[in-house]
Amino acid sequence: MKKILVPTIGGLVLAALGVLALWADPGGRYVNLPGLLLVTLGTLLASMLAHSRRGVVEMLGRLPVKLKGRPAVDREELETLLRVAEWHRLGRMQIAEQTAKKLRDPILRGGAEMVIGRTPEAELGRMLSWKIGAQRERDQDDIKIVLTMAGFAPALGMLGTLIGLIEMMYALDANQMAHIGTAMGFALLSTVYGLVAANLVLKPIAVRLEDTAREQLAWRHVQAEILRLLHERGHPSLIRDYWQAFQERLAGPESAQALELAPSKSSP
Repeated sequence: MKKILVPTIGGLVLAALGVLALWADPGGRYVNLPGLLLVTLGTLLASMLAHSRRGVVEMLGRLPVKLKGRPAVDREELETLLRVAEWHRLGRMQIAEQTAKKLRDPILRGGAEMVIGRTPEAELGRMLSWKIGAQRERDQDDIKIVLTMAGFAPALGMLGTLIGLIEMMYALDANQMAHIGTAMGFALLSTVYGLVAANLVLKPIAVRLEDTAREQLAWRHVQAEILRLLHERGHPSLIRDYWQAFQERLAGPESAQALELAPSKSSP
């Protein structure tokens, strides 16, 4: 229910803002393409100089997936993992390895294959720590880039304001009265675009990325505990308990109850 409600509310808010903008500005008076390009492209280029072009481009590529929010945890993946745990506990390594290849999550699949291949627990722990650390560093880099953009956008808007005022002075000096209104519109709308981009777009995105990063990090720790249980030949019910606890934290008791009521396929 929550997964459906949040995007629905967000869509309704955006639709309401769009209708309000069309009602308030039917003639396009608040649309100034030069000011918009100055803020957007200037913010993008400044962020690339502050970080790196590759980092900014990769962040933009990951952004749509991260804005979806919650880690992908589903019943089918759980049941596959439970079958792997059961076969491994019974010593049926070949069947366990074949089943592990059906796992979609790369960390769970790789970790399960390492466990089945009798990788020492210390080496497995190092791999998991490296994966978790890399995920945390990547998430923090993305958040820093978005916050950097949020800092540059108002500055670029103010730059547009100064350029517009300079154009006004030149127009007054040349007695070009028709150009004064255009320059003033560019000056004021550039500031508006910068403030809107920073406070209504980029900062909310940064907050959303922080929430997503916390959830993803928690999920990685759950995966690490599950793989340690698998290495210790723990009972599949313990793995189910870990999974359900995390699912309940993410989606509430309804989703956790659905997992609990699902028929288990872990027994051979």
